[in-house]
Amino acid sequence: MANRGKLYRLEGIVLSRRDHGEADRIVKLLTAAGSVDLLAKGIRKPCSRKAGHLELFSKTQVLVSRVTGSWDIISQAEVMQVHPRLQEDFRLGTYARYVAELALRFFEGETDPQLYILVDDVFSRLDGDVDPALLTRWYEQRLLTLAGFRPEWGICVGDLCRTPLRPRADDRRPYGLDIERGGAVCHECFAAETREHTVYPLSPSALSWLQALQRRRFEEVTPFALPERTARELAQVMEQYIAYHLERRPAALRLLHDSRV
Repeated sequence: MANRGKLYRLEGIVLSRRDHGEADRIVKLLTAAGSVDLLAKGIRKPCSRKAGHLELFSKTQVLVSRVTGSWDIISQAEVMQVHPRLQEDFRLGTYARYVAELALRFFEGETDPQLYILVDDVFSRLDGDVDPALLTRWYEQRLLTLAGFRPEWGICVGDLCRTPLRPRADDRRPYGLDIERGGAVCHECFAAETREHTVYPLSPSALSWLQALQRRRFEEVTPFALPERTARELAQVMEQYIAYHLERRPAALRLLHDSRV
């Protein structure tokens, strides 16, 4: 039998939960030091006092009992911030699941404390009156930077090119997305590279938005209307880029497509 030992406190965000045994759950908590699996005993019982303090996507403070040879056990939990709309609205909850999945897939064990701040900020914004698709595209740019996979949208990544990319509304030729090289390519490199390996077309509008989402605070991009056609293209571009680096397609994307968001 595992031995229980010293108590310690954690503040974290509940990113996922899974059932364990007849009445318990394993709670995945994102903290400033990384993610951790904790055992919440009896949480699925109707009389559990912990259940309301460990809701999905909530920020909570827990008192944890260290256990040798097993999961540490949550002894007490006190919710600090809940996001009711993420619980009640399937569409918003699906975006939140995608945000959580990317954080867990790109980061394992110890991580950058900025990830905790970023996820906390995005969940709070999702619970408010924002365009969830635009917020998700903004989040992707910051997450990829923290994870060391920052796309290069400002300078052509073509061989020996390094041309500054300045998309304009009157551009008629497409730019390109070279996933293997990690960013965008200019008109000339796109035309040349399509004959050699896989490069995806990237419209001037999409490239301009990607540059803005990467460089600007969220408040600075929200005043501008994101065209529906560009929004669809951005979603496809980022799905391709993220799936390449994860070596898998995020599972939450299926729910996003099924919900037609």
